[in-house]
Amino acid sequence: MGEGAAADWSSVYLREDLAASPGIAAAGYAAFSLMMTAGRLAGDRLAARFGPVALVRCCGVLAAVGLGVALLGGHQAAGVVGFGCFGAGLSCIVPQVFSAAGHRDPAFSGRALARVASIGYLGMLSGPVFIGAVAELTGLPRALAIPALLAAFVALAATALRVRAEEPAA
Repeated sequence: MGEGAAADWSSVYLREDLAASPGIAAAGYAAFSLMMTAGRLAGDRLAARFGPVALVRCCGVLAAVGLGVALLGGHQAAGVVGFGCFGAGLSCIVPQVFSAAGHRDPAFSGRALARVASIGYLGMLSGPVFIGAVAELTGLPRALAIPALLAAFVALAATALRVRAEEPAA
């Protein structure tokens, strides 16, 4: 949902709510995309060093705080930096969730990955529509708080990625 929200609403938010020029408004999504790419490139090394739970917990906090800065900063620069931090925060979450799903039960890893990918695409496609509907009722800044809250929830739920120890053979 967060990636779809940034793709569809970051420039609109910067342009309409923070009165940014078209170039600055586009910079919000560019910052998001660049930081998402950088985070994905570094993600495997970070997961190996800190573990998937700690990485996803930190990334969820970074995403939530970043989007919070974008929404509460009240300035175009805060919006661009905040969306960049949002992208960096979201960057490692999906790969770690895919990895955990694939390793949960190796006999059914394909099925688990398909389910996780389907849920992810559902969020990416329906999330921006939902945010738009909520924005009609409450305004775009409040509607964009939804992905920030979801990122915070991901940080709290990161322990679900912990790999279970194999059970001893009987």
